Amino acid sequence: MKITLSAITEVLGAGVLGALFATQAGAACMDSLLHQGAPTKSSSAMGFVPAVYRPGDTTAGSLLPVNDWDQDENAIVGLWQFQLSGFSVDWGTQAWHSDGTEIMFSGGQNPETGDICQGVWRKVGHSVYTLNHIAMGWMAPGGPFGLRVHFHMVVKLNPEANAFSGTYTASVYAESPPPADPFDESPSLLVASGKGSVTATRVNPD
Repeated sequence: MKITLSAITEVLGAGVLGALFATQAGAACMDSLLHQGAPTKSSSAMGFVPAVYRPGDTTAGSLLPVNDWDQDENAIVGLWQFQLSGFSVDWGTQAWHSDGTEIMFSGGQNPETGDICQGVWRKVGHSVYTLNHIAMGWMAPGGPFGLRVHFHMVVKLNPEANAFSGTYTASVYAESPPPADPFDESPSLLVASGKGSVTATRVNPD
């Protein structure tokens, strides 16, 4: 996978840059998309709409129309062929599971440095989903652990639920030599960040 940010070369050197090319695979969500939703229809002449309250939800009011929520709660579930553009360039397959977890296999990076990454997702609006995705990898084949890439993605399904598109933000952290906490995302370890777009098409069974 390629990172379109030349300044990384100066910050990390060629060894780390190679790992950046090989470790980003993916997943602070984008507030402007989190609040997308379909217009609700009145369920009576007085304009009442059946709704459910979800504590801790980030959408405005934390009240979601029952019909909108239940109708496509798990429509994202399945296997997808994805492509990333922008800050990160990658492609591969991505599985969204009904338990709210996600796994990605990247065709744009070397398996010897790490081509599998995982995330968790939830529904935040009508056909809109947010994904918190983490990729971790090695500096080079046979080398030490060195990078953590954190993606935040927001995607929306098309009406047929056979494709989705959206945006992502990504932050790259240098973890070599490994800190005491390998999951550390301290500002001092941040070496690059950016954003881009994602598109995907559903893989259907024969």
